[in-house]
Amino acid sequence: MRPVVRVDKRELRSGIVDYLRNFGCEIKEEALEIGDYLLSERVVIERKSFGDFASSIKDLRLFKQAKELTKFEKPILLIEGFEYMGNLSESSLLGALSSLILDYNISTIWTKNKRESANFIFLTAKREQFKNKRNEVIRVRKKPLSLEEEQKYLVAGLPYVNSVLAERLLKKFGSPIRIFNAKKEELMEVEKIGEKKANKILEVLKTKFA
Repeated sequence: MRPVVRVDKRELRSGIVDYLRNFGCEIKEEALEIGDYLLSERVVIERKSFGDFASSIKDLRLFKQAKELTKFEKPILLIEGFEYMGNLSESSLLGALSSLILDYNISTIWTKNKRESANFIFLTAKREQFKNKRNEVIRVRKKPLSLEEEQKYLVAGLPYVNSVLAERLLKKFGSPIRIFNAKKEELMEVEKIGEKKANKILEVLKTKFA
């Protein structure tokens, strides 16, 4: 068995994914709303180069991301490499690290390079999924703001359906239940849904769970 790592699409060009595959991970690419790597229902990893980490302290982006990461039981911030800090003071750096640990309960780890980062992700996923018997996460979201957001989130779980297409489907059919009961020809009346997408949606909705 191989550990499963869900990777945000923005990380695909980082070079980490190639290392993860070489280590033996099964990679699932997604547009993640929280973090860069999901290892289980409780573990998420946000990876930052040291330069991005320093910049995120200056513009306060770090703490907004930290708040989102706390939606997981065990969030991890992985900081890769060490570069010139620019005009970031040592006090600001250490204060930010202290805040992450004490205020947000986020674990931090420093790695030398991409290979070491990937090895840490691999070993953590392996331990979490096999030794600790934790399930891989299926879907993660930010808290919906309204019933309409809940409906869009539900429909966007269908194959090939993003938030834009989910909204189109809801506008045409009026409710999720009517979408789930729609025929192929009806689904294909929605812009950007062709026969291939319609067939896949129906396959997911109608196939008996094993």
